[in-house]
Amino acid sequence: MQMALRGAWQLKKLIVSYCDWGGSSRGIRAFMESELLTFKEKNPQLEVVTELIRGQHPHLKGFY
Repeated sequence: MQMALRGAWQLKKLIVSYCDWGGSSRGIRAFMESELLTFKEKNPQLEVVTELIRGQHPHLKGFY
């Protein structure tokens, strides 16, 4: 997947919102425990922020 256009990275910031007890957030919590650190290391140009939102479904926000 091409993430840069003419040498400039398009995605600047990614916010990962999740619930710490909800069942719908189970997958994102597992991703955060096992893969998120590696993802951040492989993409140093990208600011990755996690946001705890209790009682809501998980979602991603991307800022370009």
